[in-house]
Amino acid sequence: MRICFGIGAVEHCYYIPIFVFPITFHKPGPGPVNYPAFILDATVIASIHEAAQHLSDERVRVALQGGVEAAMSALKERAGDHAEVHLEERSA
Repeated sequence: MRICFGIGAVEHCYYIPIFVFPITFHKPGPGPVNYPAFILDATVIASIHEAAQHLSDERVRVALQGGVEAAMSALKERAGDHAEVHLEERSA
C-alpha cells in the first residue's frame, strides 16, 4: 500500500509494510491433513485481531473488529462442535 499526501506543490508518499505470506509454523503430530490449513487461518485472524487493537481511528478499528468477528464465526463453524476456538487478549 502507498499513501500520498499533496502538500503545496510537493507530494509526500509513504509505503506501508505488509505481513508476508505464507506463514509457517511447526506442524504438531501426524494429525489430520486439514489441521495445518485451519491453524494458518486462525493465525491470520488472531494477528489481525491484535493489529486492530492498535488502530488510532475508531471507525476503522470497529470496522476491522467486525470483520474479525465474522471470520471467527466462520472459523468456529468450520471447527465443528468438537473444538473450542477463542480469541484472547495478549498479556504484554
